[in-house]
Amino acid sequence: MILERLLAPSDSEKKHKITILLTQYGDPFSKFIKLMSRCEYTHASICVDEDEETFYSFNLKGFVEEHWKTRKSKHLLPKRLYIRFYVSDEVHERLRADIERFKAKKEELSYSAFSTVLCLFRIPTYFKKRYFCSRFIAEILNSSGAYKLKRKASLYLPIHFMKEFK
Repeated sequence: MILERLLAPSDSEKKHKITILLTQYGDPFSKFIKLMSRCEYTHASICVDEDEETFYSFNLKGFVEEHWKTRKSKHLLPKRLYIRFYVSDEVHERLRADIERFKAKKEELSYSAFSTVLCLFRIPTYFKKRYFCSRFIAEILNSSGAYKLKRKASLYLPIHFMKEFK
């Protein structure tokens, strides 16, 4: 399924496609998230390139680059939702710079299952170097100015992107 939405830049500006990919896993923690959030999508990743080859996110391994076209996982289920929108050159550069900062600090950063659980209970958190997938995406969307989100970054689950971009 694909949700596409044109945002901010005027028609005269060059537009860059941004893709948020929502996916579903069948591992025990994802099943818990699905049960508690009542949403079929349990993971989110973001791509800032036209070709949609490399997505960025957080999982149990920390900050990761994901290649969905070639990825195989026994827990990955086939259901996916692509949310696509377009941004100006300036916003695109800020998004890329934010991702590069995360790449540079990759060894210092880790995944936070605890924050994910607190998010399910709508308890905001802030752990400086600990992220979960949707908090990472919400944070870079806010900091780059790509999209003005309605809640704190630590309170985003994958389902919230689907609701905001509808």
